[in-house]
Amino acid sequence: MLIIFRSMIVSSLRDKITLFYSLLFPIGMIIGLGLYFNNMDERILTGVTAIGTLFWGMQGIAFQILYQRNKGVYKMLKITPLLIGHFIIAMVLARTVLGIILNMGVWIIGVLFFQISISSEAFIGTLLLVTIATLCFTSLGFLIANLANNEGHINMIANLIQIPFILISEAFYSLSKAPGWMYFISKLSPFEHYVKALKGLTDGMMLPMGSSILILLIYTLFSFLLAVITFKWEERIGSEYKPISN
Repeated sequence: MLIIFRSMIVSSLRDKITLFYSLLFPIGMIIGLGLYFNNMDERILTGVTAIGTLFWGMQGIAFQILYQRNKGVYKMLKITPLLIGHFIIAMVLARTVLGIILNMGVWIIGVLFFQISISSEAFIGTLLLVTIATLCFTSLGFLIANLANNEGHINMIANLIQIPFILISEAFYSLSKAPGWMYFISKLSPFEHYVKALKGLTDGMMLPMGSSILILLIYTLFSFLLAVITFKWEERIGSEYKPISN
């Protein structure tokens, strides 16, 4: 598991596209939106941080898993005594560790840019929340990789999840005047609870954090179990990639 963890760290650092959208793009958004909009500092900070966490967790690992599977890496692992659950844990934890560093980096840069005063309790709470959210969305990303046959499928499935998550959340606007059904659906989204808890911590309120963490943990466990059930060692026959010969 340690070898898999290290290799996943190395390969993740080589993923320049995901690193761009999870680090440089969010920082650019914070600066750009901060200069354009007034009196939206906390909302911009929490919204951009949450989106960076979502992109890193869901799409980054999905493309990485698909690439390794199509290269036949998992066919070799199949003959080892390593359990599927242990393998998925190592992969998810590796991406989570990097995700925490990237997302906290974006958050800290936003705090400094907007000159927001943060207490030590809020900083620790944000670190814990980002850790659990990154773990949650990374588990969802692993599940997406199992369901997809190619890069196009990953983009389609990820966008079908990510775009509604963002649109029905209060990342950048209020849902107070939204239709009742939209408000209800938003409460079922782990992304909305992540945004809500982040904003609460930025405002110095710890209250929303407990329920948000619980919901994120439920989604994490559910996604992990589905990832174990749907995991496949080899690429699926019928995808646009040629089967890997023995």
